[in-house]
Amino acid sequence: MLAIHRLDRLVSGLLIMAKNPAKADIFRQHIEAGLVQKQYVAKVVGVFPDAEKKEKKREEEIGDCHEREIQGIQLVDANIDYNAREGRSTAEVGISNGDTTLKGKAACTKFTRISTNGIHSIVLCEPVTGRTHQIRVHLQCTGHPIANDMLYLSDDVVSRSTLGTTADRAASLSGGSPETSCESHKEEYKYCSEDFSIDPMCTHCPNLAPNGYDGHEEGLWLHCVRYTGPEWVYECPYPDWASLT
Repeated sequence: MLAIHRLDRLVSGLLIMAKNPAKADIFRQHIEAGLVQKQYVAKVVGVFPDAEKKEKKREEEIGDCHEREIQGIQLVDANIDYNAREGRSTAEVGISNGDTTLKGKAACTKFTRISTNGIHSIVLCEPVTGRTHQIRVHLQCTGHPIANDMLYLSDDVVSRSTLGTTADRAASLSGGSPETSCESHKEEYKYCSEDFSIDPMCTHCPNLAPNGYDGHEEGLWLHCVRYTGPEWVYECPYPDWASLT
């Protein structure tokens, strides 16, 4: 089995696998030629604008993003600059000149509100390009970040080397202390140390607790729901959190 595409860390949803190299190459050609449309759903903070109710298109700069509303779809155009050391992307807009050089790669994402309950909104996200953390950064630009995305809920980001652990970073963004933040989730994630056992013969055993990130980060509210190409479409169900009550 060969993976046709990848999902960013913590993102759930559709993952297409090919049974042989020939089929994988066909999918690869479709993706590289820009013939594949990708759709995700996200649960974001606040009431995301309903572009369909706008009588005329709007174009303005919001924070670091160039945002447009055209034909019921909200588009965000902003270069994405990924810092591998910090594990974080930032958005850039403007034009490179003698004094300023844009380091990021061109990126564009389409957004359409599906529903809202006044506190959160479910948004359909269609990335035109495929940059690291693109949807997460562009949603942050609109002022409606993913509601449980501790990395992009705040613009005040401190270096990993300064903050240290994931618990430290999450606590910093939420305004609490690592001890307080961890204690509140202690019972909820107690199973991570009790119910999982290590099989020495299988380093990727399903019974292993996930490594490399803290329990606070599990299950980002960003889910891949559909890939559409020439004469084919693959999709999966919406997650439970996409139903606002």
